[in-house]
Amino acid sequence: MERKLKKSIINFYGVPSFGFQLFVNVEIYYFAAFLTDYAKISAALAGTVLMITSIFDLVWVPTAGVILEKTNLKWGKYRSWLLVGPPFAVLFYILQFSKIGSAGVNAIIISIGFIVSHLIWNIFYAGHVAMNSSMTEVREERIAMASNRGMFNSLGNICFSLLSMPLILIIGKAIGNPAGGYTFTVAIAGILMMGCYYILFFMTKDYANAGVSTQTGKSEEKMSIGEMIKQIVVNPPLIGLLLGELGRYLGRFIIFGMAFYYFKYVVNNLAVVTAFFTGLSIICLLGAVITNPLAKKIGERNTYILSLVIFIIGLLIVWALPMNYMSFMVLMFVAYLGYGIPDALGVAMYSSTVEYGEWKTGKNARGFIMSLISFPIKIAIFLRSVIITAVLVGAGYVANMKPTSQLVSGIKNGMALIPAIIMIVGLIFIVLLYKITPDSLEKMQEEIKARKVEN
Repeated sequence: MERKLKKSIINFYGVPSFGFQLFVNVEIYYFAAFLTDYAKISAALAGTVLMITSIFDLVWVPTAGVILEKTNLKWGKYRSWLLVGPPFAVLFYILQFSKIGSAGVNAIIISIGFIVSHLIWNIFYAGHVAMNSSMTEVREERIAMASNRGMFNSLGNICFSLLSMPLILIIGKAIGNPAGGYTFTVAIAGILMMGCYYILFFMTKDYANAGVSTQTGKSEEKMSIGEMIKQIVVNPPLIGLLLGELGRYLGRFIIFGMAFYYFKYVVNNLAVVTAFFTGLSIICLLGAVITNPLAKKIGERNTYILSLVIFIIGLLIVWALPMNYMSFMVLMFVAYLGYGIPDALGVAMYSSTVEYGEWKTGKNARGFIMSLISFPIKIAIFLRSVIITAVLVGAGYVANMKPTSQLVSGIKNGMALIPAIIMIVGLIFIVLLYKITPDSLEKMQEEIKARKVEN
């Protein structure tokens, strides 16, 4: 009989995600600005840095999965990385936000800091999410932990949006070095992140060997790279989830990128854009809170589909109807629940695709599959800039121009219609390929256990 997880483990599973959001958001929000305005790197050189690092960021996702799958440190296959990974990631991340030497030398140091830190954090990030399925096969516990992780993600985003820039400015002024404000803020965020990961590491001591064979006590068989790739090819639910998540993340990133232009040129109130972003983070927190009971009642797949339909409908209303800034924000807050709820389901749904892959092939690629959870995010970030640039060029945008009907129409398309279409495509992939239900998951788990007993 499978041992139930302690309530404390379920409740604190998401704590590392709180620290991770404080840590990674410095880059998401401020990296480009740091390069040009604080490190004093030319726009052309900064563009080169951004392009090179983006390529590595994309490649590191499957690479991290392979490393995670092929290593088995003494503190647990996945748990160990919560201990050994964060300090090294913090060290190199500080280099990413340092101003050292000439512009050329600094660009190299920043790039090295980015490349090394991202490889390391992709590994321990994947190790954390893999623990969702390695510690328990109980669907309700997985959903609860995934929902918990979503809540801590949202709390981290809210805290970051409220505290980050004041802290950067205060430190920069205190030491007489604006660039140093970023460096020390990253160091502080890194220390907090390490503390969050270590909390879960020490709490899960009894689960250090979770994910090993209960019959033999030996570590799970290591897989070749070819076998890991096969886990994707023969796993339609995983393919559907990856493509669905790509659509969801790409739509969200386009909305975030277009928000400045929408508030300035369409609703003529740029001052409330900060309140808009903070409100979306709060809505994500609310979505994470209601995810657990909703998913347990109607299933993860149905919850995901229903939520995305709500988001799509809201975006189409925003596109079709004229609105002032207040009606726009109210409608977007309601619609954004359709983003926040799936955001808290991802880990549990990826965990189910791990079971499907083992049921299909007889081999468990938990570390590799769970590392792919960030792959749609990286691709979406890469595509976002291309789409936003195309939208602005097509609308005839020139900085600080007077709004024209062409510009307003183009921005509305970019803010609502295009993200809605992208999400519709992603939703279709979920509907057609992600067929895992609570009943089918239970049957797969029973068959997997029966095979292990026979062997």
